[in-house]
Amino acid sequence: MLYLYTFLYALILLFYFPFFWVRFRWLRRERLEMRPRLGLSLPPPSDYRPCLWLHAVSVGEILSLQRLVLQLRQRHPSWRFIVTSLTPAGLRLGRQRMASIAEIAPIPLDLPFSLRRFFRQVQPSLIVLTESEFWPNLLHWAKRSSLPVVLVNGRMSDRSLKRIRKFRRLFLAIVKNIDLFLVQSERDRQRFIDAGLPAHRVINTGNIKSDVEFKVLSEEERVSWRERLKLKPQDKIITAGSTHPKEEDLLLEALASLKEAKPELKLIIAPRHPERWPEISHLAESFFLPWERWSELRRKSEDKQATSPEWRVLIVDTLGELPVFYNLADMTFVGGSLVPRGGHNLLEPAFFGQPILFGPHMENFAQLAQEFLQKKAALEVRTKEDLKQAFLNIETTEMKMMGERAKVILAGLEGATKKTTAVLEEFMRQIEGKFYRSNAQEAGKSG
Repeated sequence: MLYLYTFLYALILLFYFPFFWVRFRWLRRERLEMRPRLGLSLPPPSDYRPCLWLHAVSVGEILSLQRLVLQLRQRHPSWRFIVTSLTPAGLRLGRQRMASIAEIAPIPLDLPFSLRRFFRQVQPSLIVLTESEFWPNLLHWAKRSSLPVVLVNGRMSDRSLKRIRKFRRLFLAIVKNIDLFLVQSERDRQRFIDAGLPAHRVINTGNIKSDVEFKVLSEEERVSWRERLKLKPQDKIITAGSTHPKEEDLLLEALASLKEAKPELKLIIAPRHPERWPEISHLAESFFLPWERWSELRRKSEDKQATSPEWRVLIVDTLGELPVFYNLADMTFVGGSLVPRGGHNLLEPAFFGQPILFGPHMENFAQLAQEFLQKKAALEVRTKEDLKQAFLNIETTEMKMMGERAKVILAGLEGATKKTTAVLEEFMRQIEGKFYRSNAQEAGKSG
């Protein structure tokens, strides 16, 4: 079965590689870093110290790992830490945020020759995967190398469980090489057990994304940012984060319908893929809404001579700055939820105590979304009319209370990183004992 998977994976990779090249290298001007992905240019050997390899698929997972890696690094300074990511955006953010505490590298392709070279060169002692990263060849080589593998922040939606049940034997054959599953909620734990995993291998440690920390702007910094954004004192900001195609249509249409009733409303759109900014700008123009691109507005704000026209829509064409725009907002919208993409992280706007809107498709955060709705800490919107009504209520006491409730819920979720750290440290202590005993024995033989 593994041979068939490898053949099909290689075939698909060869077929889609030209499209990836055009999308990332040509359109986004991103580095694909193919040499390390092929196992041809790798981090140096770990030598005489144990190595923890953590893998995060993209930006959200990199952010969630930051605090975990920092805690482990502080407690185990003798260990080497390597964090890999699949996407260029994840790698770039990892290098910005974690370069001082870990080595950042692309994950090798899930092919035997690239993984073999990576395992032999880097010599990891413990592998930590995030959320739902089940790579068959990687797990096979981990088992072949007798390495423990732990999944952290694991999650499984109802839709995923239905698919897995159809291919249960195949799923279990892949994940049998994972020693322990640390999952986000009791509901996720039950889904993993329903998928066929033994209950003792699945532990609910909570969602480590709830422990993420951001800089909160001081009043002086808020004033400075509003000046940079060319905002008037009465202007109200709605920040829509990680949006997808068709969501911007509804958001812009709702805003355009309030052009006369609520002229103070400003919409900041941070698309999931920033390179989509030309598409969103055309949409804004179709609704006769003046727009500006964040990178261009920033340049103009730094150039004292430049003038910037007034905007109703600001398109964020950069990565890593969404938390600032959530912090500045009077209302937030969580993208990937009006279209069937499973929704994105609602805990980031909750951190800043902002009113939260999201659509009906929050499968990736189903339990959290349900709790936020039940406790009136978020509002579900489905149509342009729902959005319009929510925008009209932006200054109401109920909206302000909604943001406060969101912050309270988030405070109650804290502690997942501490629990996850405790479990990983058990593995690390066992590995340290074996590792240093083995090195001492080898040194004795050579002496």
